Amino acid sequence: MKTNEHPIELVQKCCAEYYDGKPVTEISKENQVARCTIYRWLKQYKNLSPDLIPTQRALSDLRKKQQRTEQICQILKAVNCTASDPVSVKLSELERLLDQYPIRVLCDALEVNRGTFYNHMKSKQEPSLRTQRRKDLSAAVKEVFEESHGLFGSDKILAVLQTQGYKTSKKTVLDIMHDLGLSSFRTTAKADYKKWVKLQGNPNVLNRQFNVSAPNTAWVGDCTQFAVCGKKYHICAILDLYARKVIAYKISPRASTQLVTATFKQAFEQRKPGKDLIFHSDRGCQYTSQAFRTLLRDYHVTQSFSKGGTPYDNGVMESFFSSLKQEELYRSSYRSENEFKKRVSEYMKFYNKRRPHRANQYKTPDEAENAFNEKNTG
Repeated sequence: MKTNEHPIELVQKCCAEYYDGKPVTEISKENQVARCTIYRWLKQYKNLSPDLIPTQRALSDLRKKQQRTEQICQILKAVNCTASDPVSVKLSELERLLDQYPIRVLCDALEVNRGTFYNHMKSKQEPSLRTQRRKDLSAAVKEVFEESHGLFGSDKILAVLQTQGYKTSKKTVLDIMHDLGLSSFRTTAKADYKKWVKLQGNPNVLNRQFNVSAPNTAWVGDCTQFAVCGKKYHICAILDLYARKVIAYKISPRASTQLVTATFKQAFEQRKPGKDLIFHSDRGCQYTSQAFRTLLRDYHVTQSFSKGGTPYDNGVMESFFSSLKQEELYRSSYRSENEFKKRVSEYMKFYNKRRPHRANQYKTPDEAENAFNEKNTG
C-alpha cells in the first residue's frame, strides 16, 4: 500500500466522505488527491470502515511480526533439535546460528531463556576460575603420579602438591585420581602380578564357548567407530551371551578407558550379576588398562581376552557390529550427532525386542531371556 505520500488521516477522511455519499470527483477536488488514488484506497479498504483503516504504526508492527514469524520458521528448519530437547542440545544449535539471527528470536524459537543463553556464551568465552583451577590441579596430580611411576597414593601426592604451593585436600586429590583413572600400583601389586602371570599362560578363559546355560554367565564387549559429519564416534557395547542381548552401550568421541568403564558399570548396575561372571573382550588398551582391570576385580568378575590378531575369539561381538553397520549405519545419512545417537538407540531396541536371532532358534533376545526367566521362576 502506497500511503507514504499521504497522511493516514487523509485516507480515512476521503473514505468516510465517499461512504457518506459524496462523489469521488468532488472528494478529489476538495482534498487535492487524484481520483485514481481515491479509487485505489476504496478498493483496498472496501471491507473496513474508515476508523478501522490501519495506521502506519500498526502496519509497521504487522510487518515486524511477520518478519519475526518467518525468522522463527527458518530457525526451526535449520536446527537439528526441537523445543522439547535438553537445554544443552538447544544451546549448541542456537550458538551455531548466532551470527544469522537476533538472540531474542533465536531463544524464542526454541523456548530458551535469554539469560541462560548469555550465561552459556559467557562460560565458553571465559572459563570460571574454579574450572581453570581444577584443570591445573588435575594436570599437577597426573604429573606427580607419573613421576612416581604410579607408586604414590593420594597422601603422598597431596604432600608433594603442598610443597609446590597448591592448597587442596586429600578428598579433592582422590576425586581427581578417580576421574583420571589413577590408582597406586603398590596396593594391588601382588594380585596384579598373579593375574598378569595367569593372563600370559591362559588369557582366553571363555575359549569361544559362546553358548552358555543362563543369563549373566558370560558377557562380551567391544568398541567400533563410525564417522558422522566428518567426526569419528566410538560405540562401546556389551552383550549377554545367553540370548545375545545388548545389555549396555555408550557413544563417545574418544575411545577412552572411561568409555568402556562407564559402559560396564551401566551393565553391572542394571543386571546385578553374581560372582561367577566372565567378561570377554579383545586386548585393546582400554580393556587391559589398570583402571578397567581394577573395576572388574572389585566386582569379582573374571576377565577373558581374545588371542592377539584373532577376531573369531570374540565372534559374537564382531557379528553384532557387522549387523549394526549393515542394517543401520551404512543405510543411513545422519545430519547431526543428535540424529545419529537417536537412530543407534532405536536400533538397539529393535535388536533386542523385534529382531529374531538364529542362536535363539529365531526368538528375539528379549523373548529368549524372558522364556528362561519364566521357566526358572515358575
